[in-house]
Amino acid sequence: MNLTTLPDLLSLFANDPRSKQAAEALAAPNARIRLSGLVGSARSLAVNAIREQLVGTHIFILNDKEEAAYFMNDLEALHPPLSPGDGPGVRALFFPAPSRSPYDPEGHQDGDRVTRTEVLETLMKKPDQLTIVTYPEALVPLVVGKERMQKNTLAIKRNEELPIDTLEEWLHETGFERVEFVYEPGQFSVRGGIVDVFSYGNDKPYRIELYGDTVESVRRFDPQDQLSVERLAEAVIVPDLQDEDAAEQQTFFAQLPEDAVIWLKDPKAISDTAAKSLQLLNDVYARTPEKGKHAKPEELLASDSELVKGLLGFRKVFWEIKPQATSHKP
Repeated sequence: MNLTTLPDLLSLFANDPRSKQAAEALAAPNARIRLSGLVGSARSLAVNAIREQLVGTHIFILNDKEEAAYFMNDLEALHPPLSPGDGPGVRALFFPAPSRSPYDPEGHQDGDRVTRTEVLETLMKKPDQLTIVTYPEALVPLVVGKERMQKNTLAIKRNEELPIDTLEEWLHETGFERVEFVYEPGQFSVRGGIVDVFSYGNDKPYRIELYGDTVESVRRFDPQDQLSVERLAEAVIVPDLQDEDAAEQQTFFAQLPEDAVIWLKDPKAISDTAAKSLQLLNDVYARTPEKGKHAKPEELLASDSELVKGLLGFRKVFWEIKPQATSHKP
């Protein structure tokens, strides 16, 4: 068989009996299967074939951030990534570890913080098909619970009634800062009947135009040139819910639908990372002034036992990936 194009390869793996067998086996509740012998790009092709035959949420846990980023790129190379406004398809999101310590007063608006919130917001919407790529360090920090996120999230739909004073009051109460022009998450501006809001759940801000008390249009725009990039039916505004004193925090696994499929290599790597992360954060906490104003490390991170317990009940794929062969010169 001559394989000259990507569609040929996708078709080959999709029609492979082993892909169909794996998808069928994973359809059972609490299923556990093992995949082995995947080398190089074969792993992303095999994964793609299985996840497309098994609709739902798939979580891929790689060894570290670098490996997770490479795997994410492989998946996106097979299918262009979907934007939130797109129709049916497989949407892939990256869930990174926070890029700053919770005891660091600087770097409040780091991009990884926004990316994590976007993933949690997407999970809250319960999409039919979703792929999340992550790694152990990202799973250790506790996240805001689903109930609290739902309670503190505002959905603004086109053609609905929304007095601008009510919107501005909500933004103030949830910690948004009023500025002249928005350029980072947590900011909003008001100019006449136009409200710009930079939600923590998106990498670009919303522009909401009101005619009187009616929402006339909702758009997403580029803060660099102020040009619209997407027209939307609604804007979902998420405030910063990841402060260290946030109540009702849970593990990442508690945010997942019960029928999610988790792909991982070694559960022990997750528990080992949890223990190491707690030790490192304890060291930072010990050097932090005014400790009484901050939550303790054990209140911010999931323990190793919590993470292992969080894995229970989900369908799982344990995958063994062979390293690429290397040549050695004499």
